[in-house]
Amino acid sequence: MTRTRQAVLALLQRTRQPISATEIFEQLHQEKVAIDLVTVYRTLHVLKDLGLVLQLDLHQEGLARYELKEGREHHHHIRCQICGQIEDLLLCPLKKVTKLIEQRTQFIVDDHTLEFTGLCPQCQ
Repeated sequence: MTRTRQAVLALLQRTRQPISATEIFEQLHQEKVAIDLVTVYRTLHVLKDLGLVLQLDLHQEGLARYELKEGREHHHHIRCQICGQIEDLLLCPLKKVTKLIEQRTQFIVDDHTLEFTGLCPQCQ
């Protein structure tokens, strides 16, 4: 694995919240990693194709964010509308609904997303 990919993966391991490609670029640049924004996007694309990284398209934000896939169960997110803080929701209320959808449509559901927005305790 290239040093660039290792640097991006290491940053994602240290990051608690999903982050954007621009944020990855800025943090790696501060750490004196020689990388440009285009390379960050290419690296994220490769890591996503390898199944190592998840891309989150948070609808209210209009911005793709990334997090490690390794060792994580399926989960959803809640985002503060004021400060942008994102928290993992480690439960999925849609398991029964997914089974019902599969029964009624004959589709095999392989993924879904659910995004909550609200106000975090600090912004309330």
